[in-house]
Amino acid sequence: MAIGSLAHIERALDALVAQEGAPPYDIIVAADPELGERATLRARYPDVSMISRAGCRTPIELAAAGIGAAFGSRILLTEDSCVAEPDWVRTLAATVWEGRGAVGGLVEPMPHISPAMWAFCYVDFFRYMRPAAEGTSPSLSVCNVAYHRSHLDAVRPLWENGFLETEIHRELQERFGSLFLAPDAEVRVRRTVTVRDAIYERYAFGRLFASSRLGHVGTGRRLYFLLFSPALPVLLMGRMTAKALGSASTFKSFVKALPALLAMVLAWTWGEWLGYVTRRRPARITTAPEIGAVKSNSASAPPAPVTELPRRSAQSRD
Repeated sequence: MAIGSLAHIERALDALVAQEGAPPYDIIVAADPELGERATLRARYPDVSMISRAGCRTPIELAAAGIGAAFGSRILLTEDSCVAEPDWVRTLAATVWEGRGAVGGLVEPMPHISPAMWAFCYVDFFRYMRPAAEGTSPSLSVCNVAYHRSHLDAVRPLWENGFLETEIHRELQERFGSLFLAPDAEVRVRRTVTVRDAIYERYAFGRLFASSRLGHVGTGRRLYFLLFSPALPVLLMGRMTAKALGSASTFKSFVKALPALLAMVLAWTWGEWLGYVTRRRPARITTAPEIGAVKSNSASAPPAPVTELPRRSAQSRD
């Protein structure tokens, strides 16, 4: 799932085509059509399949498009904001899938980023950062996850028109087994966006999460979520603090990033609460645009996300 820029796609593809010891795999890039002209990328990566469709711009739409175009028994997902470690495909392709709904790995921030961008990464991925033990996990990130093709085919109606990971993962758990975290499968993420755009993204995805969640619960449960969602900042900050305390270096970064973290957590809470109140998704579900990224549309248009999904033969898909 490519969400940043053509430069991000190139960076991610360099890592994906250089995988070591991996079984045969194909790479698919599902791209926002307004991200920019990809002729140079096509020429540099002739074996990579690049797809786009008019009006298909949000991460949930692009992930569905990429999965729909993929083939093979194992489907791997990542984003163009991520750089896969050299053994990433090999590690995920070798994981046991029987009795597991999906298998995912770690998402670590790249070094030398600002406190605000570290907060942007941490608020989204702290569950998948070190220290992390191998085993059952309550959730996984689509930035680093593997599915079995047969499992996805069994729940195709849920993702054909949009891949909402919380909804899909819930169904996969119910049908095929728990989610599993494999810490040896690692990607590193780096995004550079304005703080304002980062805060809006947190709000939008919080609202999307809540409005989608209501499709699976009754009135009583909705009321429960509505009443207790204002307590989310305390709950989320508590979880993130506990995670940070597990590593001295992480805690140091956590303290530096605290103001930005609080702002993003509050934005998510506001979005989630509004989702429960209105039952409606946000007006714009796009990821924060990269600073300096060139778009083919005008500057006034909504920011353009991309979704990146690899492909290299019949076993994997990124």
